[in-house]
Amino acid sequence: MAVDAWPARPVRVVVGTPAGSTYDFMLRAMQEPLRAALGQPIVIEYRVGADQILAARMVAGAAGDGYTLLAGTRTQFAVNPVTHASLGYDSDRDLVPITFLGSQILLVAVHPSLPVRTLAELAAWSRAHPDRINYGAGSGALMLAGEALKAAIGADMTHVPYNGLAPTLQAMIAGDVQVGIVDVASAQASIRAGRVRALVVSGRGRLPQLPDVPTFIEAGYPSADLPLWNALFAPAGTPEAILARVRAAFVKVLEEPEVVAKLLEAGVVPETSTPDALGERLLQERAEVAALVKSLGIAPK
Repeated sequence: MAVDAWPARPVRVVVGTPAGSTYDFMLRAMQEPLRAALGQPIVIEYRVGADQILAARMVAGAAGDGYTLLAGTRTQFAVNPVTHASLGYDSDRDLVPITFLGSQILLVAVHPSLPVRTLAELAAWSRAHPDRINYGAGSGALMLAGEALKAAIGADMTHVPYNGLAPTLQAMIAGDVQVGIVDVASAQASIRAGRVRALVVSGRGRLPQLPDVPTFIEAGYPSADLPLWNALFAPAGTPEAILARVRAAFVKVLEEPEVVAKLLEAGVVPETSTPDALGERLLQERAEVAALVKSLGIAPK
């Protein structure tokens, strides 16, 4: 392979979430600056389905030539290896970490018909009305986060799965579920319009665009925070020189003020890392998920 000539054609980034998702927005905000940094277009390709397994499997089986990358998630690397008996690939053997990209700020929100304004009120109302509350979650990672939230606040809620955050929000607006774990980018307009009510946000501080919504820490439930992130991976066997160029380009773009401002407005906190630090984080979070899955008695699918 002519490493020195890379990239000689467009670079494909595969995403396991639908078009219009926060991860899609994140990559689109970076698309033009990345083209300038690499000298070739970045093409976003969607492979949605099977808890994001299809996207990861596709990249795991791609050539290690730097032209196919994965915008990977906590679902794919910390949750699926624990909750699925077979993925069709090995996330540690077949994919290599490049850099962390950012953390997504999430919300716990409710349909306005539900007479609650805090997590404590949600827990109390659910216990007083057993089997009346369904909550929507758009991935395996968010389902586990929802189950951890139930345990932390002592709520009586039943999980309803959806394929992504946007469908979860729409189900909550329609009243199909009373509670939803959703993202800031898609939910803030509905919150301002009164179609849903936000109870709490993830992350370290309140959001400027939703200043009245407390964090999990402020609400008194720091252990129930909702982790969700995006990172960059390549097929195993990709030359180190190409991996270094890819990482340098993404890190450079994630430091550009205009890109940072766009991401923060959408509820994404940019963050980069070394490949080793990302790999260590994956192992740590996977161990945490395994412990949670065991405590909940969830068997692999």
